[in-house]
Amino acid sequence: MNQAGQYAYLHGKLHGIRAKSFLDDRFQTLLKLTSLSDVYRTLFPGESLEVSEKDLVRSIEKKYELKSIDHYIRTLAIFPEPPPLLVHALRRFEIRNVKSILRSIHTGLPLGELWDIGKYGRIPLPVADPAKSLEGTPYASLVEESQRKPLWEVEFSLDEEYYRGLWEEIGKLDKKEESILRPAFLTELRLLNILWVLRLRHYYRIEEEEALQRLFLKDVVILEKEVKALYQLPLDEGALWQNWKYGWLVAVTSEGQVDPAPANWRVSKRLYLLYRKIFYRRPFTLSAIYGFYRMKEYEVRLIHTLTEGMQIGVNETAIKELVEGL
Repeated sequence: MNQAGQYAYLHGKLHGIRAKSFLDDRFQTLLKLTSLSDVYRTLFPGESLEVSEKDLVRSIEKKYELKSIDHYIRTLAIFPEPPPLLVHALRRFEIRNVKSILRSIHTGLPLGELWDIGKYGRIPLPVADPAKSLEGTPYASLVEESQRKPLWEVEFSLDEEYYRGLWEEIGKLDKKEESILRPAFLTELRLLNILWVLRLRHYYRIEEEEALQRLFLKDVVILEKEVKALYQLPLDEGALWQNWKYGWLVAVTSEGQVDPAPANWRVSKRLYLLYRKIFYRRPFTLSAIYGFYRMKEYEVRLIHTLTEGMQIGVNETAIKELVEGL
């Protein structure tokens, strides 16, 4: 099968998966369910329910994420030589594994969930000793680094390396594919950086000059003007943020304070719409397959938010406002 044929075949397969995904209207059906048990039965029809209500949230999240990983891996298996861009995209799960391992080493707490990406992973699983698990892997130096720096700095470097890898893989694509993905990725980088700076200022109290040095791929996207504008806005006068270029990311509390909490979801929704457009408008391309990966990533986040919201008693309207509030 030639490359065009592979993409055409895959696009048809992915459309079938997309039709069964809980996105857009199908997610609305989940919102109307009244119990986690009903959510489980809807997501996994015909599968027995063998966990208590207490453990149901984690069970749903884990099973659905594993299902998504399986979709990724089965997609790659269709290629005699999987495109490096798609392999690198899959390794976001490995980045999460590394973060879990570093946090376990740093805190001494038991190791969190690890994700098996099969032959595409570079960390031997299962992990018996977190302190030794990264030896001989591309992440070996991070153990010593995490002893010298705050953990969030090490995780930033890890994310920076991951996104730079994506940027480099996009740069290796043919002109048609690069022309599709390059603008989308630049938009993503800008939004991720603005979201990161919001966190640095609001939660970590990092000053402007330091924040400017901690941008993702700052040699690729220039955001100095936007960051400086962000730092000039007072946190206790939320109304002033509405005139800022990225003011749509934040909310304003009843006391007039700026609230960055919705920003994470609003970035996710904007990126979902961006990659959804690529999936539908650029069929039979590698870019469409990459767009499908990103759509599934958003779907998993929706499931997490729904189940965790239901567990703590958040009503349907509030969850809907959170995930659709652009």
